[in-house]
Amino acid sequence: MSAIVAVPDGTYGPFTGTEVNIYCDESRHEGQNQQRFMVIGGLWLPRAHRGEVLGGIRRLQAEHLITSELKWGKVSRSKLTGYQSIIDWIASRDDVHFRCIVVDKSKVELDKYFQNDRQLSFWSFYLHCLKQWLGNGNTYNISIDFKPESLHSGPRRLLRVLEKECVGRAWLNALNCVDSRENLFCQVADVLIGAVGYEQNGLSTSAAKQALCGHIARRFHRADLNGSDDPARQQFNIFRI
Repeated sequence: MSAIVAVPDGTYGPFTGTEVNIYCDESRHEGQNQQRFMVIGGLWLPRAHRGEVLGGIRRLQAEHLITSELKWGKVSRSKLTGYQSIIDWIASRDDVHFRCIVVDKSKVELDKYFQNDRQLSFWSFYLHCLKQWLGNGNTYNISIDFKPESLHSGPRRLLRVLEKECVGRAWLNALNCVDSRENLFCQVADVLIGAVGYEQNGLSTSAAKQALCGHIARRFHRADLNGSDDPARQQFNIFRI
């Protein structure tokens, strides 16, 4: 895969010697041309803690009568308290981390870096999102929200490149495409990614979404969801390309 920017050597991600699950999603990567920034990101947690974290999310869904898929596009005034409670649960844990990259679509030079191949650029950015945090002798299981193009070469190519990235510092156990409608962790990733994209694009179309953006920032000890972090910042990391 081609790359736009160099990624420093070294590993900044959480956990050591742990089997880690990563649940990925993306926002504003196609269409929505009036929105300059797209976001790719994922939720990282120890595989052994999956059941406990999942149970907490499901309990809060039931408590707040959230029966539909968790999704940034479904954030509304009536569901705001429930979504805030789920964010509180995630933020209260030191074993759940979120990382995303924010890409300025106006500066992506497809002809120069990606052979005019939009899919190549998309999976290259996925690589950028993941590679800086892979290491520390961990073993990784990566789940990516299913897309029609996932039937083709993109995920297989990404898997091969990530396997090379992991040599000598980690192991990649699996990279699977999943249906986010059936995966709560991908749904939570969608909400967090959607919030970052909403604020990075300077949107203000929904009071409920603005409130949730502010709530996420406060719970993760941030001033806002703008800007770019050092890759060593854990729990909630935004890396802007």
